[in-house]
Amino acid sequence: MRWGKVLTITEYMIVMGRRWAYVAIGITLIFPVLWLVLLKVVGNPQYVNYFIVGTVVNASFLVPFIGTTQDMGYFKRASSIYTMLSSNGADDLDIAIGYLLHTAILNTPVIIALLSASIVIMGASFGVVEILAATGAALLISLISALLGYSLGISIRNYRISNQLSQIIPWPLLLLAPVYYPASVLPEALRYISMAMPTTYMALAVNGVLNLDLHQAATGLAGLSIYAFISIAIAKYAMHRSERYG
Repeated sequence: MRWGKVLTITEYMIVMGRRWAYVAIGITLIFPVLWLVLLKVVGNPQYVNYFIVGTVVNASFLVPFIGTTQDMGYFKRASSIYTMLSSNGADDLDIAIGYLLHTAILNTPVIIALLSASIVIMGASFGVVEILAATGAALLISLISALLGYSLGISIRNYRISNQLSQIIPWPLLLLAPVYYPASVLPEALRYISMAMPTTYMALAVNGVLNLDLHQAATGLAGLSIYAFISIAIAKYAMHRSERYG
């Protein structure tokens, strides 16, 4: 891997999608904002903090995972983009890191805007430190999730199947984990299951840094470290398989 190639790929991804960048950012932001408004109107007021955390986790996990899976599946199987990058000397690692940087550049303003909108819509009182810390945690979630999406996108030969899987896989992780609500409302059996879900630790990390709760933040980051390790291992296997079998 050479950083020159990585930066070139990142620049290429941004330039290639420049016409749609503002649209993509707008679409990525508008649905979480509308979801916050809906939760403000019909949700239980005592769960406001969970609504904010859940919406941030949704935006930083769901969108990068689905977007990267679908983009890389299309690039790899249905267009000449992946072949063009490979023929110019880029390997799978170069392309993966270049795309992750591209994801970080596009997703960072979305997270900051979403947290700022939470202050206005939900009446939250986050300071600059909390917003910056939560943005960092959300960015880490985005990069790990995009890496997992990259692995799925390049691994499945029929990119339509990877598109469908990318939209099915995240929802149980968001709905069965204490993301939008506290763990206390879950049945006892689901509480134990949720402890194995990465989204549980995403919510803990974001909630911990937003509320400056060091114990929650540390627990969440420890879970994210395990999630990152697993995602990297899966990505390495997917890249090896891709280089060997195409």
